[in-house]
Amino acid sequence: MGNLFDIAGETYYFDLDRISDFIRLEKEDDLESLLSKADKNTKENVESPEEEVLMEEPLDESGQMIDLTKWELTKALIETVLSEQGIVDEAMGQQKLGEQLSIPFRISFNTLLINKILKKR
Repeated sequence: MGNLFDIAGETYYFDLDRISDFIRLEKEDDLESLLSKADKNTKENVESPEEEVLMEEPLDESGQMIDLTKWELTKALIETVLSEQGIVDEAMGQQKLGEQLSIPFRISFNTLLINKILKKR
């Protein structure tokens, strides 16, 4: 695999398989829930016809159902981590490093770590 770059003395990477698993909806578990919501929305739509209800299944490129909220949020978190522009001195230690990074970066980084999307090698 070759040498990986260190960030504050640790090697981090995005687990692409974990991202896929994290955003995927299991059809057996969630199909009933989606149908229940569709039925409820249809009944509400009859009572208030001015509201348009879109009942599209969220699908990824392989035709699997995905949780669009999780996907959009995960994508935004990754973009935040990848677009950090601050000048950082890693030699200052982890506490000072954390103070040099933006709040959105720190929240995104921690969220990705907790959800095992960003992994430490």
